[in-house]
Amino acid sequence: MTDDQIRTAIRSGWPFFAVTSREEVLARYMPGGPVFRWTKNQMLPTPLQGSDLLWWLRASDEDDHPDAAPK
Repeated sequence: MTDDQIRTAIRSGWPFFAVTSREEVLARYMPGGPVFRWTKNQMLPTPLQGSDLLWWLRASDEDDHPDAAPK
């Protein structure tokens, strides 16, 4: 899945399993459930939800972009 598809899946509330462009594994196992992230060999619910998680994904993308403005 692309990062845009992951954002759409997060917004929709439906189950998904995906790897971001930063090679981070994200998943939701049941409709409306929390989004999990792979950390230290286990899937943990992320404290970031909804628009916060979308912002986090977008910020992660921008950090990797060579043309991103310095902060």
